Amino acid sequence: MMTFKQFGLTILLSFIHFAVFSDTPADEREAYGRDEINLMDNGDLCPRTSNKKYHHHFILVDSTAPLRPSQVELVKRLVLPDQYLETLAPWDRLSIMNLRSVKPAKNKPLFSKCRPRSGNPGSVYKIDKHDWKFESESDLRSVYDTLFVGGIAAAIEKIANPASSDELDDRLLNSPIMSQIKEISRMLDLEFTPKSGYESRKLTIVSDLAQNTSRISFYDECPGAQICPSWQEFKNDKKYKRWVKRLLPKFGDGVEVELVYLNSSTDPNLDKGILDFWRDFFKDVGITNMSDRIESDEV
Repeated sequence: MMTFKQFGLTILLSFIHFAVFSDTPADEREAYGRDEINLMDNGDLCPRTSNKKYHHHFILVDSTAPLRPSQVELVKRLVLPDQYLETLAPWDRLSIMNLRSVKPAKNKPLFSKCRPRSGNPGSVYKIDKHDWKFESESDLRSVYDTLFVGGIAAAIEKIANPASSDELDDRLLNSPIMSQIKEISRMLDLEFTPKSGYESRKLTIVSDLAQNTSRISFYDECPGAQICPSWQEFKNDKKYKRWVKRLLPKFGDGVEVELVYLNSSTDPNLDKGILDFWRDFFKDVGITNMSDRIESDEV
């Protein structure tokens, strides 16, 4: 029997999905069993026989400046806590990409899978619960815990402690955040283009947001306490106009953008104009649903 707390959470989740994403409610989706999803050979855990796509949450973690342990914990506990994974509806896709050593056009997610049914009898989603006539609770839990939650944990561990094998001959040597955002918006295999077919999409960027390339380097343009150039100043500069026009991503409709700003080292007082730069950047490409979160002070 559903408790009052579960009932309240169900109503809240339904409202959020309808008001923000307008996704198909979870309990109107098919309750595919483990033998009906892409389970083998590192499959993406999505249903094999369905072309329906609901929500895709794409998380880009920029570690071109190595993350401190406290920042890795921020990713684990603020961006990808277990509680959030439980509130993702079954068959929503979650992707995690690391911007570190691979150039944007070559970069691929460390993890990209559909959220399978959890088997949790306390879940707010009816389809998470097992159907005793065809399956056991452990059938579902083993997939959810090992391949989904475990796969996310492995991706975070790789971001926190990159292996030496990541050092490539054609290695990325700077921080081309804009270029990576562009590639996410257009590479078909990343499933985040306007034609990807998802009912809604969300892009979360975890980064110090310090664009650093030969064309624009925040480290050179605004060292120390100096204020960074605005997006308007940058895009209207004659040197960059043609390049900027081709750099802008095209996300289409139904995209939410969230910035998790790792500001504690480079912009602790939030007075360098970096957040304003990126807000104006995304506004220019048509993003109207945007939010940001920052680090807490570190002594």
